[in-house]
Amino acid sequence: MTSISRRDFASLLAAFPFAANTAIAYAGSGALSVRQRAAAERIVRRLVQDGAVPGVSYSIGNATATLAEGAFGVRSLAPKFPMRPSTRCALASVSKQFAAAAIFLLQQRGSVSLDAPLSRYLPGYIDARHMTLTQLLTMRAGVPADDAACETPIAGRIDDATLIMNLNRRKVDFAPGSHFAYSNCGYDLVGAVVSRVSGTPYGKFITENFFRPLGMTSSYVLGSQPGEDFAQGYALEKNRWEPAPPTAADRPFASGNLVSSVGDMQRWNRSLIGATILSRASVRKMFEVPTLTGPAHTHYAYGWFVEPSGAVWHGGTLAGYGTVNFLVPSTGDAIALLANTAPSDAWKPADTARDIYNAAMLGPALPPLLRRTRSTSPA
Repeated sequence: MTSISRRDFASLLAAFPFAANTAIAYAGSGALSVRQRAAAERIVRRLVQDGAVPGVSYSIGNATATLAEGAFGVRSLAPKFPMRPSTRCALASVSKQFAAAAIFLLQQRGSVSLDAPLSRYLPGYIDARHMTLTQLLTMRAGVPADDAACETPIAGRIDDATLIMNLNRRKVDFAPGSHFAYSNCGYDLVGAVVSRVSGTPYGKFITENFFRPLGMTSSYVLGSQPGEDFAQGYALEKNRWEPAPPTAADRPFASGNLVSSVGDMQRWNRSLIGATILSRASVRKMFEVPTLTGPAHTHYAYGWFVEPSGAVWHGGTLAGYGTVNFLVPSTGDAIALLANTAPSDAWKPADTARDIYNAAMLGPALPPLLRRTRSTSPA
């Protein structure tokens, strides 16, 4: 079986039809109208009916409540179990917004400065003296974009120490601040900063400062808990869904190592919209694209893509998982989608979230999302 590379932008071209099982639940006052729910569900259900995903869960929320949530398809084929709104999936790169939020929380506490040399926090990384946390968080630091450059085990170990050892063997891809390049290695370093500055393992910091205070009881670091109601990841191989096993690097690093459910993601979204943990100034900054020109300018902010419409989002790709968290701060609406196969031509999480927003008429219609680029560097 051929597996996709970790958190890479995959393209699985074929589709395998699979009958949908549904489990829909709607919560609380202010729920969507019947027409709005039906419009959203048609889009989500079609993903399973057309064979784009084995299973998918969704939630729609606003600043005060989860307005609708549900699931279609299966979380496991053998044995066969339905996907449910409570089903947990690997968040993949949606995890990056938590890593960025952790840095902003540390900044609120006076523990870090976004514009200080990174060497203040990671003195063991040779190139840290040339870059800042701002450049790291906005993917403009030049940290190698090749996952294997930093995530390869050394003597059977894979942790923050091996991360820095690996990076010290490589030159940066470009001078910090001169270009943009999507780098999981850069966000792996963000997690190392959080651990070093807080004196707490990264996963524990996220749990104690975000998950526990927000009641995100279904959220944790991948591999740290038994996989109860956890979706098996799949890849399409010769028109069949085959299990897509995780890699060793999927668990330790902040670029993509969290697990959650769609309900928990709405708890997270409400905290951002309401600024209950991060200050409003921190949330605004996190959604702000740096004012840059030339090849360093893209629409990537601090762990979020920012659209001209004001919508902010981040997707995730992992072997067996495709995810997105999508917010429209101007209206307070948010959409989370979690599926147990990687994005493909038939399954585009961010575009699907935008389609749901428009079909359910949650606010003024959003235009097509900007084209995403991996790198503006010529190298």
